Amino acid sequence: MTDKTLRVIGELMDSVPQAGSFAARRTGSAENLLIEVAGVGPIQLPVTPAQARRLCEIARPARYGRREQTLLDANVRDTWEVPRDRVTIDERQWRETLLPMLDILRAELGLPPDCELSAELHSMLVYERGQFFQRHQDSEKADGMIGTLVVTLPSAFTGGELVIEQQGTKVTDQGSPEELSFVAFYGDCEHEVLPVTDGFRITLTYNLVAKGRTGPDAAAFATHPAAASLAEQLRAHFTTPVESTTWPAHRQPAERPPRQLVYLLDHQYSQQGFGWDQLKGGDAARAGLMLAAADMAGYDASLALAEVEDSYEEDYTSYMLIYRQRWERVADGWKCVESADMEFDEDGEMVEPVPDDPASLPVLSSLPLVPGSEDLGELRWSTITLTWLIDRSGAAGEPDVRQVGDDELCTGESKSTLEPFASEIEGYMGNEGNTANFWYRRAALIVRPRQ
Repeated sequence: MTDKTLRVIGELMDSVPQAGSFAARRTGSAENLLIEVAGVGPIQLPVTPAQARRLCEIARPARYGRREQTLLDANVRDTWEVPRDRVTIDERQWRETLLPMLDILRAELGLPPDCELSAELHSMLVYERGQFFQRHQDSEKADGMIGTLVVTLPSAFTGGELVIEQQGTKVTDQGSPEELSFVAFYGDCEHEVLPVTDGFRITLTYNLVAKGRTGPDAAAFATHPAAASLAEQLRAHFTTPVESTTWPAHRQPAERPPRQLVYLLDHQYSQQGFGWDQLKGGDAARAGLMLAAADMAGYDASLALAEVEDSYEEDYTSYMLIYRQRWERVADGWKCVESADMEFDEDGEMVEPVPDDPASLPVLSSLPLVPGSEDLGELRWSTITLTWLIDRSGAAGEPDVRQVGDDELCTGESKSTLEPFASEIEGYMGNEGNTANFWYRRAALIVRPRQ
């Protein structure tokens, strides 16, 4: 009964129309963008090759962030950055184009009308022939930052496509030789700039900051066609006894109704950028429907951050002699943070391995072993742990119930489309073969009976 109920709940939540996209693209006139760069002078639009070369001459190699570090590595990011204090924009003139464009992009990203979207200039970048930026995620650089706006200035260039990806869907922007190109996308999107093959790609990058949002409106969804049916399914979920999957048999009855319902949302969030008023795109609409149904059924609802861990059998023979290897997601790709090969004595007995020097461990643009790979065997087990909880009033803290049972989990989105934030490979250990574990982060809606 519960499996069917969870499936129906997922279908009802999926019936909410997707509010906007993870990325939005537009073009616009360059007439109101007046830029002057110290040492170069007023920038002509479209940008001429001669001015682009002058910009490169006064620019510096662009750095990138990795956790607390600011790094310079042309193998990861090879582009020129014009010092921010050299760039002057006639903001009064520019606002005539930028503000209406921000309102269009806000709607296309699925943000509500009460949201005020603003753009804070972060950098001016120049990509010449052969330059690129590997696949990465942007960090949160300001309070309320939800994403990035890239304004590509008109110029003649080939290659240099901006490719944005989320859950297997890609959006690509090539820029325009005559007009400004505006691309806005959420901060949890993976994106890259492909190598420029000819000419110069010049961009202004902005931090997108959202203010004034009120969060999902349960009352607005009370009349939604799916709300009453969802409330009925919630009642069925919490009144149907199931075999406990999260408690030892000696501490709980063999069967009991589930303690909670955990519905995974689509976007990823940091703890600092997480709240009812910070939900992105379709997450806000689904939260509104769940809140309305929970109110109808008499249950409490809250927001949570969750970590998902999947453990697979691993069949790739190249990892047979690895003792342990751990990779973690960083801004510029994947960093190997721990690595050690198996060590054996003269009798062939395994001894304690010596870890590799952390300074010698590589950074790669992609994982050496990825979910969905043909080298992965069967899924051994999967766990979900709640790490942070926000109630209806906005009060936040660690959840009192952390583990999520199979009978409590509901999602309309397959985990196979999620991007892991960590991966760990372990070699053959006694009776166990090679294993590969992947960790994911997701936001979730939590429904529980009222105390």
